[in-house]
Amino acid sequence: MNFYNNIPNEKTSASTDKTLDFFNTFYESPVELDNSSLTAIKGFFESKGFKSDASESVSIIIISQAKKDNLNPFDIIDTLKGLNDIELSAIVGEILNYNRFKTSNLGVTMVNEITELVKRNIVV
Repeated sequence: MNFYNNIPNEKTSASTDKTLDFFNTFYESPVELDNSSLTAIKGFFESKGFKSDASESVSIIIISQAKKDNLNPFDIIDTLKGLNDIELSAIVGEILNYNRFKTSNLGVTMVNEITELVKRNIVV
């Protein structure tokens, strides 16, 4: 019996290999990724404050989706460079949600603070 999880695959190949194989789901064929582009995109997310495993997961998803859409993954990263940390986290959350089971979602909530002008108009 196989269980689904969001933990990235263990690294089985040496860093000198040119390609890496990742299995996304049980029924799909493995995705072959270029090791240098994976390392570069992973470094981009690590420089933005993401942990190593999280940046690797996001990098794998971006590269595999770019490969499916016949896009250059570095074009996607170039569009993400202009975002601040909060915007980048929201975009990464959406990217991860599109590649997860529909029964689980990631999200960000915002706490609304009521200003003094609004508080004085509220009758309790």
